[in-house]
Amino acid sequence: MLFKYLPIDRIDVLENLKIRFSPLMSLNDPFECQPLVDMKNESHQFVEKMLRDLDELWENTAIEEKTEENRKILEQTRAELIADVKKKTNSFVVGQGLMARLNDNLGVLSLSRTEDNLLMWSHYADEGKGLVIGFDDEHAFFKQPNLAGRSTRPIPVVYTNKRSKIVPGEDRYYEKLLCEKPRDWAYEKEERLFRVVLTKECCLGKDVYGMDVILTELPKNAIKAVYLGYSISEESKIRVLLAIKNNDIPCNIFQARVSLDEYRIEFSDQVST
Repeated sequence: MLFKYLPIDRIDVLENLKIRFSPLMSLNDPFECQPLVDMKNESHQFVEKMLRDLDELWENTAIEEKTEENRKILEQTRAELIADVKKKTNSFVVGQGLMARLNDNLGVLSLSRTEDNLLMWSHYADEGKGLVIGFDDEHAFFKQPNLAGRSTRPIPVVYTNKRSKIVPGEDRYYEKLLCEKPRDWAYEKEERLFRVVLTKECCLGKDVYGMDVILTELPKNAIKAVYLGYSISEESKIRVLLAIKNNDIPCNIFQARVSLDEYRIEFSDQVST
């Protein structure tokens, strides 16, 4: 299973059976959307061609035009063009531009391989007042075809302290581009599922980052378990159980609690609706 930690105001995921694939710019790591894309080879080839063209232009210039002043203009033009290419093919600048384009049409659903992480419950589930949904990662929802017709899958995030310089076309290009994070986030054990968003007709508004909020239909059979937070209110618990019952969601329901013997979260036997 894969798990989604949710704050209490996201009970609507169960009530409406819809979930958000967030735009890349809505992710909370400061290094998100700032990949380093290495265009060194492409820029070198472009500069070489540009310099050959300038040399050819000078060779074909009439003798009377080959003045010292015009040579200085040529050299200045050469230097300015080289500087402009270096600026525009800077790995950070290229990465920013690429992510800005991807952000418009690519959404990500961030999931975890664990349901009992203390930090996750605190950070993403309202300090235990929220819930966790367990998904069947073998369900067709997680294997929908992409635009090329190939089956998608959740991609594990790689945690590293060294930022990759990504070369277009290399192995694991998209994984390095979209699924690398600093080791500080390793406790999340994150896997990411991506979806292409082709229309924004169902946009519900903007989030705190100014990005569109668009929800995707969530098949109820993809839900295998629901874990109620260790600090969930009785009112919220009733809402969750009612949503599961009303939508006839075939899942197990567990109550989280704080262990009395260890620093960990425990789960009680199945809760009845």
